[in-house]
Amino acid sequence: MKLKLNRNNELNEPWPTRQQILCIGGANLDRKIMIKGTFQLHTSNPSSTRKQSCGGVARNVAENLGRLSQQVSLLTAVGDDAEGEFIVEQSRLYMNVIPLQVKGEPSTGVYTALLNECGELIVATAEMEIYDQIRPSAILENIPLITSSQLVLLDTNFSMNVIASTIRLCQEHRIPLIVSSVSAFKMRKLPRNLNGVGWLVCKQMEAESYLGIQLTDDQQLLDATRIFHQLGVQNVILIRGTDSVLFTSQDGAYGQISIQHDQEVIDVTGADDAFIAGMIYGIIQGYPMEQVCQFGISCVALTIQTDRTVSETISLNKLHSMFKELYGTHPQNFVFFKGVYFKEKDT
Repeated sequence: MKLKLNRNNELNEPWPTRQQILCIGGANLDRKIMIKGTFQLHTSNPSSTRKQSCGGVARNVAENLGRLSQQVSLLTAVGDDAEGEFIVEQSRLYMNVIPLQVKGEPSTGVYTALLNECGELIVATAEMEIYDQIRPSAILENIPLITSSQLVLLDTNFSMNVIASTIRLCQEHRIPLIVSSVSAFKMRKLPRNLNGVGWLVCKQMEAESYLGIQLTDDQQLLDATRIFHQLGVQNVILIRGTDSVLFTSQDGAYGQISIQHDQEVIDVTGADDAFIAGMIYGIIQGYPMEQVCQFGISCVALTIQTDRTVSETISLNKLHSMFKELYGTHPQNFVFFKGVYFKEKDT
């Protein structure tokens, strides 16, 4: 398979413009298996296999942003196989794809999710050895691509050295950087020096994995975010399952927003990626942190109503309509009391 770079008609520019968002990380094939009835361990379970689709945190975020009419590029790695060709060709509909050169014959990454009848994740497997083949030199070769970006999203699919190099590069060139933890295991690949990380998005289990502590109550969660601030992270966004989102900043501001459950849940796969895309949109539009998180939650609400990892119906109009449905015309109806944002009661 020969991969050709697509510059999205930027024939006179060697790199994307400053208005472009760059996503660095995973692009793989998603396979979903839904269990029929109650899932049982150590025995055969009846199931149905859904149509495979493109996946990978960075790639999914990039597609969501593309569907939200944002200019976005993806720096990733795929194998010289049919799966890699499928991912590149499908992704180019929504983004500029820059596939890194991979020596040898590692296969394209594959993510397999086992879901219950409610579309909730039971367990997932990830075959991602291809990302271990990428060296920091591949990032250094793409410095102009990174420094010409308005904002960079980095997931933790690449190696520790690649992740550390990217964070350091963004810090040196003052490029706003968002880091997605991806999983508890991959969260541990983050360096202990997190200076240069503008936003860290993770779940409670992932924070526990990185910090090596158990978080059992609200105060411990808040204390954990402060540890991240001490390590250099400017803003921490902690996704607390399906209940709420906690956000904190180095200046001491923090808040918590409940996640509403009015929408029908078809499939939760891709929800975290949608959240990040929604929050990136909020960030580049200059909204304050609580509204940034609200845009993320609104994007999740659109995604979980479909069986697609990235909803085919997502658009700017639908995102703003969902935002209005969840939070009203004026999102400032959140009031700040004792360091926490609360939604005002309807009157």
